[in-house]
Amino acid sequence: MNGRQEKALEYEVSSSGTVHEYRIYAKSENETKTFKLTYTFKNVVQVYADIAELYWKFFDETNPAAMESVVIDIELPGDPGSNPVWHFGHGTTGSVNRLDNHIIRYEVKSLPSGRMLESRVLFPTWLVPGSTKIKQEPMLENILAEEERWAAEDEGFDFSLIGALVLLVGNLAWGITVVRKYNRRFPGDWKGDYYRELPSDATPAVVSFLMNFRVEPRDLMATLIDLVRKKHVSVEKQKKPSGKKKEDFVFRLKRQDREELQPHEQSLVEWLFDELGNNGLLSLADLKKTAKETKSAKAFRKRWEEWQKEVQNAAKERGYVLVREKTVYTWMLLATVLQIFVIFRFLPDSWNWTFLCVLPLPFFKPKRYRRTVLGSNEYNKWNAFKRFVRDYSQIASREPLAVYLWEHYFVYAIPLGVAKKMNAISRIRINGEEDSFASSFLYTSTFWNSYDEWTSFIKGAIDSGSFTGGGGGFSLGGGGGGGGGGRGAF
Repeated sequence: MNGRQEKALEYEVSSSGTVHEYRIYAKSENETKTFKLTYTFKNVVQVYADIAELYWKFFDETNPAAMESVVIDIELPGDPGSNPVWHFGHGTTGSVNRLDNHIIRYEVKSLPSGRMLESRVLFPTWLVPGSTKIKQEPMLENILAEEERWAAEDEGFDFSLIGALVLLVGNLAWGITVVRKYNRRFPGDWKGDYYRELPSDATPAVVSFLMNFRVEPRDLMATLIDLVRKKHVSVEKQKKPSGKKKEDFVFRLKRQDREELQPHEQSLVEWLFDELGNNGLLSLADLKKTAKETKSAKAFRKRWEEWQKEVQNAAKERGYVLVREKTVYTWMLLATVLQIFVIFRFLPDSWNWTFLCVLPLPFFKPKRYRRTVLGSNEYNKWNAFKRFVRDYSQIASREPLAVYLWEHYFVYAIPLGVAKKMNAISRIRINGEEDSFASSFLYTSTFWNSYDEWTSFIKGAIDSGSFTGGGGGFSLGGGGGGGGGGRGAF
């Protein structure tokens, strides 16, 4: 075929009994051609006393080539009118439909090599008056009974059910294996209502990750305040500029030696004071002024994500958590998509429903983080410490805490989500100097106004990727923790 033009082919025929083999030739080189093969078989309709039958095998076990799709249209020699017409398909799975009174269409999405495909159509005898292949016995009842029996046999051996069962069991087994491996909990053996001292020397950010498996903007501020407590950084109230409603607080880097700090603390100092600060000074006003451009916002977000990973690594190095590689769940999702693709692309239409057996797999999502036995014990202790801080006003003894201890506790109250509660009970008499870090700075309302603005600003920058100031909001009071038989396939 060349467009609408047809060119005769060269061919040779060899016969052996009722088998005829055609060898067709078309000289070609580096080109794509379309061939149209037209042939006629005479006297193939069997006429019985009560029905005419076209029973024809289009492909059988000798077919060497797999085919992507097969469409067979059988056009009746006339209009049967209101007379019934029966059609059946055998050998492979597909569909058969009567398009109108004249055409019956057989469709197979994929025909493997060596697979049989045959049709059987029953129609009134008067549509083929010239047929000479005649038997006077009635056969309609026997043919219908035979087709019904074959259909029942095929229903008893529905391989799609077996395939679906294998698929479902395989996916469930894989999912359960992944969940058992990555979602297993290691409960700690420490139990108690209160823990009256700091459970460990972990930094506030590491404690936050231990409790919630995430690092939040408040953890950055808690780490910065902890550096003030450790006297690596100082903070002072800046005089309110003329016409400004809010006061500003300035953080000043006091010490250049950083060997005593954890890697994620060192990284935070480098980021805030060396990169964003000015001569070791950092204020909210200056940060806003220097970080309005989109490029700066993207750099800020990138450094924030790097710092989150450093905190995660710190928790991992302390033996608190186990971290799963992302590739595990990625492979599960890819396997889900691949199975569905194979079902709809390469399997017969009657198998399409088996994709339901794949859908449970993505729900077996392995946890990204798990606490170790040590991590679970620390988690229990920090929760008990959180309850102690929260309930201190009710359970405090006659002798109040020393101010330095109360300040240390307060730093950890921020990632534990009870800083607001602790600030409210800070009126409890605390032993210490009047000019202490707590009395002169930590509990002042002006600082909390700036603190909220800092955390809100950082959160808005991270969430939006641009520095828009006070968006996003922030609260100190948030909670913590946590075709077999070859018949009847159509």
